[in-house]
Amino acid sequence: MKTVNFSYGGGRKQICFLSTLSLLASISAALNSETCLGCSLNADENSPYSKYKDWEDAPASWEEYGHDNDDSVCGVPRLTVEQWEKGKYWQRNKPVIVMNVTEQWPAVEHWKKEEMLKRYFDAEATMGEARLLGETGPDEAGHTLTPTTVGKFITQHMYDPLKYFFDRKLRAPQGMLDDCHPYPQPTRAYLEDEMAYGIEALSHKMKVDPRDDIWRDHLAISIGKDLTGLSFHHHGPAWNVVIFGSKRWILWDHNRFKNNMTRQMRIVRQIDDAELADRVPPSEVRSHVLSSPEWIKYLYPSPERLEEIRAHGHDCIQRAGELMFVPRRWMHSVINIGDTVSVISEVGHLKGEGKTEDDFNYDPYESSDDDEEHDNEEGLSTEEKIRRRGPPPQWLCADQNPNHPACIFCRGNPYNPVCGDEFIDDEELSSSDD
Repeated sequence: MKTVNFSYGGGRKQICFLSTLSLLASISAALNSETCLGCSLNADENSPYSKYKDWEDAPASWEEYGHDNDDSVCGVPRLTVEQWEKGKYWQRNKPVIVMNVTEQWPAVEHWKKEEMLKRYFDAEATMGEARLLGETGPDEAGHTLTPTTVGKFITQHMYDPLKYFFDRKLRAPQGMLDDCHPYPQPTRAYLEDEMAYGIEALSHKMKVDPRDDIWRDHLAISIGKDLTGLSFHHHGPAWNVVIFGSKRWILWDHNRFKNNMTRQMRIVRQIDDAELADRVPPSEVRSHVLSSPEWIKYLYPSPERLEEIRAHGHDCIQRAGELMFVPRRWMHSVINIGDTVSVISEVGHLKGEGKTEDDFNYDPYESSDDDEEHDNEEGLSTEEKIRRRGPPPQWLCADQNPNHPACIFCRGNPYNPVCGDEFIDDEELSSSDD
């Protein structure tokens, strides 16, 4: 498998046509001028790529999409760093917000917009459409992703409403990683002792390979403009630290809907076509994947959803310098309020090594049930087929085809590793609030 070699030397072809004098003049200007955010686009002074010198200068939709983070709306405890570490809240199945996490981080200075462009312009990255990344996950988005760099994304693509930078495999320069020290616990402990929390990450009540279930040195980076962010999804325990900007979170415990996936889908998706009528193209009403702001604007105001989130979930604002901890399998949707830069760490992931060519080539929506695959699976057991294809999705087993062989197998063998963790009784995984 060959690692993608991103090359960003296109400008050299233009320099070849410059005269010696103009070349020297260009070099002199570059050495004596500040970073021009819009130069690469020849952007006019009103272009967002040159107009917003700092992250804070860009528009922020507080009036329509923010709220005052009142305790009755959010309902998530706010902790000091000392409380977070002493109480080991990452072992609990409850979200928390930790304050003043970035006070000692060099990133507070080094990741200001112009400074980030000077230091890390050529750091490789990927971009895609946020609502689709939430559906597939950023690691499985295939050809819906486009390779870019941190600098090119910020100066050429960031204000495109269909472009969002969230890369969990980013091969970040060591300087970017160092800018986020001291890492929050428990990620920091891994750097000191790889097995310090090797058995303390929330896990199945079964023997597991501790290397797959510990907090490591993983660090993902997210950069996006106002009103971007991943649509509803869930994953393993993770923390998210905002360095610049703010995020609004809608989240709830997956355990509440463990026996009623249909009801959960009624919260996430439209109940009937009328809810999206005149809001998206008629041909897309049934298949349309809602972005986070679309969900908040069109679906959240319904009495059923509003009551569910306010009574049993959380609706919170996370501001710069704060950490949001999201427990295992908590469903959540995120929306940026203003230009936002954040870093994320998730259980089980290692420091990014960059994407490969194959990561960009496959179709994430291609069915795994094609004839060729079935021919290759002839004579295989159901378990081996699941191992090849991945666990059956809950929507299939709960609604469409509960008697599918894969669904029957995983309901009868919930702890089999090939089934993931979707079929395990969440009550057995709940941790104490003490």
